[in-house]
Amino acid sequence: MPSKLEQLRSGIDRLTPLFVLIDPMVGEPLPGIGAPEPGADMNLLRKQLWQREIVGIALAKAIALPPHLHPYLVQLQGPDDPLLGLTLDLAEDERAAAQAGGLDGEGRAAHRIGGWLQSSMQPEELAGLVASMCRLDTDAYTKATYLRLGDRRVLDLLCHVVDASRVAGQFGRLQSWDYLDPAGRLRRLRSPGEQAAPLRLSAGEWQRLVRGELLHRTVAQWLGEIAQTDGVPPEVLYAAAESAVEHAASAARVWPHRFKTAGDEAVWAVLSLLHPSLPHAPAVLKLLADSGSEDDPPEPMRYLHRDVRSLAQQASAVLNR
Repeated sequence: MPSKLEQLRSGIDRLTPLFVLIDPMVGEPLPGIGAPEPGADMNLLRKQLWQREIVGIALAKAIALPPHLHPYLVQLQGPDDPLLGLTLDLAEDERAAAQAGGLDGEGRAAHRIGGWLQSSMQPEELAGLVASMCRLDTDAYTKATYLRLGDRRVLDLLCHVVDASRVAGQFGRLQSWDYLDPAGRLRRLRSPGEQAAPLRLSAGEWQRLVRGELLHRTVAQWLGEIAQTDGVPPEVLYAAAESAVEHAASAARVWPHRFKTAGDEAVWAVLSLLHPSLPHAPAVLKLLADSGSEDDPPEPMRYLHRDVRSLAQQASAVLNR
């Protein structure tokens, strides 16, 4: 079986310029650039660090984000460029860090490698196209302006919510966009033609994306708990996670003393995915209902997952006798 790097290389057109998209919002993927000095030329610093041409992506003025946190492109020297393998390794490390520990982890990690793009446009044109796709356009009433596609988790969730064909319909002469999904699979979006069709989200689609942070945590902790991920299709992965997150929100309303943070809801969502009988186990419900006392306050769900899991397993064993 070909390695993941070989799979990525095999789909790259050697005659079309290749770029890697970087999202530096929570830091640069390579060490060497800290907080910029006033007036510092970030593209020059990045060029020195990557030893490749850098193309800055100037986001719309409505997006209130300092310029040094805007995404940018690194132009690679074709599929044999060592930086292709390096950035793939970095993406794998980011995914592993998010899933490390399963329920004992946080389900979060910086995702700085947005994917690998090929385009026949001039680099500045490509940067402008990516910037336009990052400008949120929706029927919903919201103050949000940034669709953070440099974070590949957002791109992957967007493909689930609106369908990959609508996402790729924006590409025009951005011929392809490869990225690593949460399950470690390489996914490729291809432009259907040179005519780009801007994407406008319905109010309902935007509301599903708003839950993204909790969904990403749930998916990461869930995948961190299960051994096999190759058999979980993306549409099943997100559909199950969305349902679990909705159930967790309901549980949080019933037992607010057990759900203090989004992390508590993510843990309950994952537990319900791992143990479908969980919401009906009397011992689990009794534990959740226990509001403790002034001397012994109730622990939040994120600290109870071992106890809840044990009770769920016991209940399941009784049902299966």
